[in-house]
Amino acid sequence: MILYHSADLWKQFRTKSLDNMGNDIHARLMSLYKTVPDWWYFILFCISLIIICVICDHNNWLNWYLVLLTLFINACLVLPFGLLSSITGQFLQNAPVYYLSVIIAQGLALGQESRESYTYITIGYVLFVQSLSLIQDMKLGHYLKIPHRSLFLAQCLSSLVCSSVSIGIQYMYYNQYGMNNEFDSSFSIFDYTLLGGSVYTDKNGFFSDANAENRKLLWGFLVGAILPIPTWFLSARFSWLEHFHWPLILVTVSWMPSLLSAGALCTWIIIGLSVCLTVGKYSFLQRHIYLTSAALDLGLNLTQIIISNAFINAERLFPSWRGTQNNNGYDTCTLALTSNK
Repeated sequence: MILYHSADLWKQFRTKSLDNMGNDIHARLMSLYKTVPDWWYFILFCISLIIICVICDHNNWLNWYLVLLTLFINACLVLPFGLLSSITGQFLQNAPVYYLSVIIAQGLALGQESRESYTYITIGYVLFVQSLSLIQDMKLGHYLKIPHRSLFLAQCLSSLVCSSVSIGIQYMYYNQYGMNNEFDSSFSIFDYTLLGGSVYTDKNGFFSDANAENRKLLWGFLVGAILPIPTWFLSARFSWLEHFHWPLILVTVSWMPSLLSAGALCTWIIIGLSVCLTVGKYSFLQRHIYLTSAALDLGLNLTQIIISNAFINAERLFPSWRGTQNNNGYDTCTLALTSNK
């Protein structure tokens, strides 16, 4: 990001209003609406910050100053990752920020399997992800010409409703079945990789004793830092390399078949290319791309609800085939689900 987009990052840090965004037609049209005053965001931020600091400190989940630390660190990452997401169209949110929070939590010696460690990681990670989600919604509202204040109120109301329903259902579920039960098949941010499950298995640290093999992962930081450099130098001669984004390429490593179905990536690319090369070339779909995207997302969510109620809750198991034999019904790689080799 520093090599390719340092000028854009600095410009975005200095820009705070639509008046400084040039002659973009969307910005000019949106400037006709009343903007949301800065103090609206400031008051909402202060209220939320006070609540989370009081709750975490009062319940001994995390000291208030560590809450401020994780919020500050992850807030600094919103702009570079947000810029990359806006350029590539991909929501890159999981692995880099998560592992950075893990390493910092280990450095602060917050404890083995402690709520302080997980609270630190979760607060920072959720702040980062929800900030990008908020910006993504605001970008969509910008292109759809939704008034600023109406969008702000809608986001506040939807956040309140969704969080209340989510927490309410979670408490009802735990009160009914307990924390650990046979029905609990939900995933969290700690389940995406084996490293996430073994981070705190050794009190001496994340690359020591039982986790000594994880030291090899440190080479990933070096490789990831070096890869963009030759591409950046070559982009001076080959202009098309300016559109070559290593973060977008490397983030797909986290999509490798583990908890993800083995056929999910193949299905995604086949359907994506088919739609792009057939229906996608028509101007009608291009004019209504956001509506089409929302319709596809809604259809996917409705399908998941139907499958859950019609098959999973009715104890109708996934069809057995060669890829699911001796794998507890998971359509994925057996070794990827093994915590210890």
